[in-house]
Amino acid sequence: MQKPVKNPPASLRFISLLMLLMIFSLRGIAQFEHKLFSSNMMVEGRIHYGFIYAQHLELEMFNSHFPAFELSITKITYGKHKWERDYNYPLIGATLFYSGLGNNPALGQAYALMPFINFPLYKYKSLTIGFRFALGLGYLTKPFDRITNYKNLAIGSHLNAAANLMFELRYRLNYYLSMSAGVCLQHFSNGSLKLPNYGINAPMVNLGISYRPFKENQDIGDRYIAPTEPYSAIVRHTIEFDFGVLVGYKNMKAVFGQNFMVYHIFENTFIPIGKISKVGIGLDFSYDPSQLKILEMHDIQVDNKIKIVRPGINAAYQLVMSRLGFIFNIGSYLGGMEKSNGPLYEKLAVQYNFSTNFFATVMLKVHWGRADYIGWGLGYKFDKKYGKKTIR
Repeated sequence: MQKPVKNPPASLRFISLLMLLMIFSLRGIAQFEHKLFSSNMMVEGRIHYGFIYAQHLELEMFNSHFPAFELSITKITYGKHKWERDYNYPLIGATLFYSGLGNNPALGQAYALMPFINFPLYKYKSLTIGFRFALGLGYLTKPFDRITNYKNLAIGSHLNAAANLMFELRYRLNYYLSMSAGVCLQHFSNGSLKLPNYGINAPMVNLGISYRPFKENQDIGDRYIAPTEPYSAIVRHTIEFDFGVLVGYKNMKAVFGQNFMVYHIFENTFIPIGKISKVGIGLDFSYDPSQLKILEMHDIQVDNKIKIVRPGINAAYQLVMSRLGFIFNIGSYLGGMEKSNGPLYEKLAVQYNFSTNFFATVMLKVHWGRADYIGWGLGYKFDKKYGKKTIR
């Protein structure tokens, strides 16, 4: 009797896929010989080793150590855009990530495709210390199911947001090859679009090697130097005011048998502290009707829905990148009835300024590392100039 043929393990299949993608990527790059782009592309492979951090007691069953793998396509910037020069010529690209997550039968495997930007923090000759921020879409093979996979309390959906924060040390061996080593945090979460959603957090260490397939392009030179606009050095101090409204969605059918819409109004006031950074203070008001159900579970009756409106005050920081702004808030609630989140909160938002005064935004609200909801919204902004004109 013929024995059944066993399929190779998923990690081996993924490594084979990475090798094929690398071969086809190099062939594709080799065919793309445009004089402004052919010499600033790299292909990089990276291997990680880490573990799942159990930020909640329910996740301790997933404790394990495991490898993970990445294949990245990276572009070296030359300052063609102003933000590239402001950020000291970062690396930009996209990475394909895979991990078996310890081969736990309830957790499954994780895949992610994440665009990223790698900011140089310090450079000395061939050595660079950098910080990489990657954000994209993740896919988990075995989400929670109340019948077939009830043990997975970490994630309730196949599709999730995937984020990677990494500090790395990069050393250039020669023109073609570079080595890298780093420490990172890989995160998967659906922002409570579908419960359960404790999220997956995996601290990891990694080693990588990158290959640059072309010789130096003489048409580019070392760096692209943009012309200076007339009077660009004459500046006045400004204060920025941002007003916005967001709507979020919480799928809580697994807990309460229904879904909820969350409403959030905010204002951020920013003062520039450099070409790329702004700091300030924020105010917000949030209305989350799921708190009514949570309070009822604790035998607390609410006679007026206005009582669950939660005003908050926070410190705000904005990282500016052309039309994009990455905004971070950390603050405290000033009132409102609730029984699950506590007095402190954090917000992470991406703001796209599609005109001088109007913007679109996506925000993730978090309570001590636990995602509460994702909100989408629109807003209005304006600047108020003050002080005399100065020349820098």
